[in-house]
Amino acid sequence: MNEYTYDPNTWNPVLAGVVAGAIGAIVAAIIGLFVDSPNETYANSLVVVLAALTLGAASGALWRRLRATSNGLRTFSWTVAGGWFVAVAAIVVTDQAVVADLVPYAVPAATVIFITIGFLTPLVDGVTAPTWVAAIPILIALGLGVAFLAI
Repeated sequence: MNEYTYDPNTWNPVLAGVVAGAIGAIVAAIIGLFVDSPNETYANSLVVVLAALTLGAASGALWRRLRATSNGLRTFSWTVAGGWFVAVAAIVVTDQAVVADLVPYAVPAATVIFITIGFLTPLVDGVTAPTWVAAIPILIALGLGVAFLAI
């Protein structure tokens, strides 16, 4: 049974996904402080934040397409889980071929980001706060990403 009802006062799903990605980015950037980066050029807090925001936008676009379909939440959840598996596989391949010791740094970050966007994108989609409120977690994530480069 489809229970979706359009509400013009709620945030756009892509914006909701970016906010969910920003929240995941904040947590992943903080976790990154406790894990040694194998390469500060390619594996740093700003890269993690930008990846999370991009994945959040993609999850929001996906949620926009699926939210009104039957089993939309289930399909979205399984797609995000599949995305995590693909990301981890890419991290492992990159670890073996390009940047050694990437797995201990990138897999925890990817896990936090995918869990966050998987759970929060559908929830944040129902927010009726002013759109400018979405800038707060996004700016915090970007600020932490830049600030943690110096650490």
